[in-house]
Amino acid sequence: MSLPLLFLGSATGVAALIDLLALQSAPTLRSELSLSAPLLFGFAAGLALFSADQVQWRFRWQRLGLRIGYPLAMVACAVALDALTIPIGAALIIGPIAAVLLASMLMRNADAGDEADYLPS
Repeated sequence: MSLPLLFLGSATGVAALIDLLALQSAPTLRSELSLSAPLLFGFAAGLALFSADQVQWRFRWQRLGLRIGYPLAMVACAVALDALTIPIGAALIIGPIAAVLLASMLMRNADAGDEADYLPS
């Protein structure tokens, strides 16, 4: 269930890099980055909802509570917040770390899926 949070961090880092390099006339690390919270949290809620069946839930309350509650919490954030404002410096620190973790998680899952194809049935 870390996929939505890693997506949020990666998207924030990409947006900060674009803002710093292309959109500002005098780029500084002290400036603020304003992001669309409904867009970010909406995509994260969709990722949480569609990837919930990939999680190995250990207990019944997790399957019932977290499988639906986690995406609903992100939808609530998307509805409640209009914009998310963070410093560009923080986004540039968080973004690459989240992107590396996201890429490693996706590659690990792809390798596990490839290995499952070769297992005898």
